[in-house]
Amino acid sequence: MHLRVLWLLVLTSLLVLLGHPDAQALGVGHANEFVGNSSIAGSYPPVVQLLAAASGEALPAHQPPVGGSPPPVFPDYLQRSQIISAYEKEVHQSPTSSVLLSQLAAQYLKRFREVGDVEDLLRAEQAARQSLAIQPRRNVGASMLLASALLSQHQFREALQVVTESQQLISDNPNVVSLIASIQMELGDYEAAHQLLHSLTNESANSGPNAVAARYLELTGNLASAQKLMEDAMQQMDSFYTNPAEIRAWFHVRVGDLAFAAGDLALSEQRYREALDLFPMDVPAFTGLARLYAAQHRWQDSLDAANQGVELVPLVETLGYKADAQRALGDQEGAAATEDLIGVVAHLSKVKGIYDRALAVYYTEHGIHLPEALQIARREVAVRDDIYAEDTLAWAAAANGRWQEAQQAAQRATRYGTEDALVQFHAGMIALHCGNREEAIKRLTQAVSLNPQFHHKYADEARQVLADLAPSASS
Repeated sequence: MHLRVLWLLVLTSLLVLLGHPDAQALGVGHANEFVGNSSIAGSYPPVVQLLAAASGEALPAHQPPVGGSPPPVFPDYLQRSQIISAYEKEVHQSPTSSVLLSQLAAQYLKRFREVGDVEDLLRAEQAARQSLAIQPRRNVGASMLLASALLSQHQFREALQVVTESQQLISDNPNVVSLIASIQMELGDYEAAHQLLHSLTNESANSGPNAVAARYLELTGNLASAQKLMEDAMQQMDSFYTNPAEIRAWFHVRVGDLAFAAGDLALSEQRYREALDLFPMDVPAFTGLARLYAAQHRWQDSLDAANQGVELVPLVETLGYKADAQRALGDQEGAAATEDLIGVVAHLSKVKGIYDRALAVYYTEHGIHLPEALQIARREVAVRDDIYAEDTLAWAAAANGRWQEAQQAAQRATRYGTEDALVQFHAGMIALHCGNREEAIKRLTQAVSLNPQFHHKYADEARQVLADLAPSASS
């Protein structure tokens, strides 16, 4: 059994959980083989050889970065539809092959990550379930593919059950342990996640577990440590030519996100641009740039980045930045049309809940559809009671004048000292309304200290409130 394949398979399942809260879910690699350790070395999987043959490229061995630049990109995504067609023909000829069905499911999920077609997600789930129906025992690859499809649909508890059952067959695999820890974080059980991550040894660390550990550090008030660990994981991913382009880009986006959280906007922009160099269709990178430029009031740049992302996949978050940029540039009619599109996308997607959190955030920030925003936020907490679900609930409850609910949710959202300026701002403003002046000063000061340009509107508001409350704190 191949030593590289399940590493990529579980890694890409992990990425479902570690990106933007509202981003499209992620696909996975091959499912026909699995690893017993965390090695990323070894010979190339058959599909990689197929891609190389199709593109006329030779497959190099491990390539360390030269001069600080990542090695060349292996453009696996360019051949995705051809590979899928080939697997579909093979499955048609051998419909009882669990291996072929798993391989097909993996390719559907990869294309879903790359182009955002929800139908590919549903096809992947169906193919993975068919593979498991044919071979229900020791079919770990298909189980991980099914888990990834479920995570894509925010069916966290069912995904956790699937992964936990698979762990019984490969209990010593650090990537599977990390995936379980990551799902536990999505469900708000940070103590369970800590215990699982603590059980891993330094020798078992690779970019997958490191990405999960970085997320845990980020959420629990250790942003600088999270940045370092994620940067190391990114460099490790970049050092292997055959790591999928979209996955490599994801690591650059995550480093960009953490840099933004820490107020290093230059590094954040650099990492997002690198992600697009690796994978030009990377919607999270365009969304990150749109947010960054909006925070800097570079409205035309923000609009351009948002438009490029929306043309690929119309995410609610990206559409929100587009609408904000249009308003700032005086295009009220265009902003209204974009807001209408947000409603359409939300309507089409809310059955699966993929966009719910972003929709609640947009409605709350713009003071529209506030009862619906609160309803969405409450439903999110019921499904995935993590820090950002509580933060969304806190701000939506505040916008609806439900201050006790807002205060309780803000306290839960900040209980681990998460170094996120927007979370701290929300908590500070809620504390101010509830009469806790010292708490408000503390939270707002932390927000502007973490990132003086954390939000295109709220950063200035935080400084103004601090100037009124404690002039020395806002200087």
